[in-house]
Amino acid sequence: MERGVEATGPIAPEQRAAVEALLARRELAPRQRERLEMVKAAWLGEDVATIARWSGRTARTVRRWLQTFREGGVHALAGEPIPGRPPKADAAYLTALEAAVETPPRALGLPFDIWSSRRLSAYLDEQTGVRRGMSLAQGHVGTRVPEASRACYANRTGRGGPCFPLPATPSVFDRVL
Repeated sequence: MERGVEATGPIAPEQRAAVEALLARRELAPRQRERLEMVKAAWLGEDVATIARWSGRTARTVRRWLQTFREGGVHALAGEPIPGRPPKADAAYLTALEAAVETPPRALGLPFDIWSSRRLSAYLDEQTGVRRGMSLAQGHVGTRVPEASRACYANRTGRGGPCFPLPATPSVFDRVL
């Protein structure tokens, strides 16, 4: 059986310290963490087949990343940036999305009672200035819409699905029903 350390070559104490330091970071990318774990397993004496088995990768892939470490050190394990258009949804957009989904539309001065993907997307486009389309909004509509909004929708449309009791205190939704 081929030992992982055969692919990495001798690992110096400073390289081990660098691997350990990176593995201690919480914000480390999952792909880089997996590769660093492969290197750590190699210096702990694991063979390539065992590393491949627990990582879910092929032995060839494990060998490639161990050799990449040997040739370029810990920084080579970060890999190349993934090609394609970068996402437009930054932290501010996601915060605005969460706030909008948690707030009934009428409370925001809008002329409707429930969020649809199209309405949420249009609202966020207006509020943030980032035209993102409906794809991001679709994952949030219906999953975290306020209970009163769901109850209003279920009662108005006569559709089955989740029906929640309306709040005991009068609200904007009382006027709609």
